[in-house]
Amino acid sequence: VGFFVLFTATLSLAMFAGATSGQLRSSVRRAASFARAIAPRGAIIRRCMATNARAQDKRVSIAPYFTVPSENMAKFKALFREFYKCVDNEPNCFYYGFTVDEKSGVVFNRECYDSAEGLIKHIENTADVGAQAGALCSDVRLEIHAPKEEAVKLEAIAKEINAQIFIMDEDGFVNNNMETGKPDTSVSIHPYFKVAEEKWDAFVATHPEYYKLVKANEPDCHMYCFSHNKEAGIVFNRESYRSAEALKNHIENTKPANEIADGLFESVDLEIHGPPAELEKLEGVAKEIGARLFVADPDSRVYKQ
Repeated sequence: VGFFVLFTATLSLAMFAGATSGQLRSSVRRAASFARAIAPRGAIIRRCMATNARAQDKRVSIAPYFTVPSENMAKFKALFREFYKCVDNEPNCFYYGFTVDEKSGVVFNRECYDSAEGLIKHIENTADVGAQAGALCSDVRLEIHAPKEEAVKLEAIAKEINAQIFIMDEDGFVNNNMETGKPDTSVSIHPYFKVAEEKWDAFVATHPEYYKLVKANEPDCHMYCFSHNKEAGIVFNRESYRSAEALKNHIENTKPANEIADGLFESVDLEIHGPPAELEKLEGVAKEIGARLFVADPDSRVYKQ
């Protein structure tokens, strides 16, 4: 895209100036040469933009895992549009969209809010359609991921809906580079690390190495933040990327940190969520790392940064 814009702009200027055919051909060659020369700088520009927009991730998310019997799956999916209608009127929501693992019959929802109050309003706003969806499930697992100060405000409702609370690490960040007002085409990986109590502190101590690598080398990362439920011995990472290629880059980029963390956790459950076209590019990686694939609903949407 950048090449085409630069090429066209330079060519248009030459034509506007009344260049002869020979001069025009020369301008075309110069435009193409110039555009090719600066094209590699696109990644550098994106990295600078990500750095400038980066902020501490203080957002609140609820992570619902709906186990849906096969005979109810079509009915459950038919409710997606009703959820979207509700959320379209929620100014506190950043992004919202369903993903589905057809093989295991599990539906997930990638959703995020600006505060504890925003999440509570969402739960109240979707209560009716949520009850219809719940009636179609054989099981529902709920998690809430929030900064400590927001998690305190959510303790009562977490108890009411039987949700586990994960406290977000203060060094987690968001790059504010998702495209608002458009479908959510991001690719996210969901790692759940099971960590023994005696190795908990050592594992958490590896977080800075991951943050350092991601900040330095991954301009197409949308967000990256560890969250903890020490009582359950689980460490999660809320992380998302622009594309399959960006996720592959992340996996390669964080190998040095993985080597440090190796042996500090008992097991890790992995999921990859994203559009079908992106997941197709990740099938080999998913098989290699043992990750389940969740296909994103095309109506998933990004509301704001």
